[in-house]
Amino acid sequence: MATQIFDVQWNDTPAGKPILSKPEIVDYARHFGQDTKELHEFLTRFDFDEWVCMELFVDYVYGRVDKSGRVGSDAVEYLNIVSGTFFTDEAELALHNYVGFNNNRFEYNYEGSPPFAPFPDCPLWIIQVTSQEKYESSAIFFMPAIWWKDARMTSESYAYSHFTVNSRWNKWYGEPFGKNQHQNMYWRNRIGSYSPNFIARENGSTIPFNSYNIHFDTFRNRVLIQESRAEGLRYYDLSDFKTEHTTQNFLKDSENGFIESSADGYRFYTEKKLLITDANFNVISESTSKIVNIFEDDFWKVVLDNKGVLMTKKESGDEKRFKYSELKLTTSAYSNNPDSLKIYVNANRSVIFYGNRNQLSIVDVSFNVTNMNLERLFKKEIAPHYYGNYQTKALVMLSAERQLLLTENGVFELGKDEKPKIINEKLKEITGEALFYNAVKDEALNGIWFIAGMDRLVFTDENFEKGYVFNFTEQDLSSEYLNMYRWCNLFFDQDGNLWYSLFGRTLNKIARKELESKLKTAIAFGK
Repeated sequence: MATQIFDVQWNDTPAGKPILSKPEIVDYARHFGQDTKELHEFLTRFDFDEWVCMELFVDYVYGRVDKSGRVGSDAVEYLNIVSGTFFTDEAELALHNYVGFNNNRFEYNYEGSPPFAPFPDCPLWIIQVTSQEKYESSAIFFMPAIWWKDARMTSESYAYSHFTVNSRWNKWYGEPFGKNQHQNMYWRNRIGSYSPNFIARENGSTIPFNSYNIHFDTFRNRVLIQESRAEGLRYYDLSDFKTEHTTQNFLKDSENGFIESSADGYRFYTEKKLLITDANFNVISESTSKIVNIFEDDFWKVVLDNKGVLMTKKESGDEKRFKYSELKLTTSAYSNNPDSLKIYVNANRSVIFYGNRNQLSIVDVSFNVTNMNLERLFKKEIAPHYYGNYQTKALVMLSAERQLLLTENGVFELGKDEKPKIINEKLKEITGEALFYNAVKDEALNGIWFIAGMDRLVFTDENFEKGYVFNFTEQDLSSEYLNMYRWCNLFFDQDGNLWYSLFGRTLNKIARKELESKLKTAIAFGK
């Protein structure tokens, strides 16, 4: 162990105060969205009255490595470094008694992928990852103060050889840095900075959708739940969302079916037919159809079916049929339906296709095709912690000249030149957040709302010059779906209330007056 690997900082911990009580720990963690059941279970399991909180920088070059030269970067590795370098005799004895002689208690819990404590017996809680690079990392964490009090630098410790996850199955550094999904999952849950701002979801204002796709009908302020195996189609009028309505399920047994709404009513597309109904779900017509996706505006009509993509210019009647392979699309109905493949038209009247495998395809008015793979195009700019990140992709129209692509590899912006730019670092600079799941433009407030990080609401101005990060007043990250695919819905209803989902099966409502009032008093990130 080399002493030059440590650079302890106090400025980012609570008021530079070295020793904290349990209530002070809870209050501090709350500003990272971590006042959760897991935190309280952790503080109960490790029943110490005094805790130390600090930021520690670790240079992996000086750390313990395996034969390939790779180094661990998890909570246990941090505990190795802390306990192996700063202990007093008293602390050494306390740790020895805690772990038990010759008893390796640390094993990574793959089952359930808990958000904050993957090693159940590790008495160290990482609050925030402040940097994660190829050869170094840093984090703010807290641990029992008995293992720090009156600390002095030492070269060896009982703990350094003891706190090692010996099984090769438990070693997070069995793969190259940034290529281990479990390691990255652990770190992603701790990316996100301190925020003094809090905002409340409206109590009791939720809609269960059981992780199925939802369709928001803007014409009638209505949410429809697309559940192909149910007998009935559930829907909720948002003016009276506590009342559940049921009608005939026109998408039954159609896994890839979808809904279009209009001023006149609905179109229900299955893989075999098209049913048209009025606004009260009375059937008007039924016909054979193999359409899997459709987009139409005043200039274009774009239809995806079992043969490929048919694009028609409505004014001239000029049309062209593309094979799916020409647009780098698969032939899968699942990958090509509106829930997976987004289609929009920009200010140049070019058609944008964005969907599976981070593939972006743009067809201009002369039917010229430009295909781009964002992951390959920005390979050097995509941070390692995005590896193994699963989230629904979103294409958000800020205007005809500007679009955002929210992906598992980060956030990209498209302008009138139709050349994507990666804006992860810009967003992180003004918000402290690294993961953004969905966005919606707020015309009245001249800005953009994001769902980001570990269940946080973020507001930025349209030019990304200033950001405001909000923790929710009630914090619960115990969803069984926390570390799985994240279903992020985000939209305004007709009254300007914001509805969203992130972990699991429920739409949550944030009232318009809550958005406006809390934004007025919020402190911008970094201020």
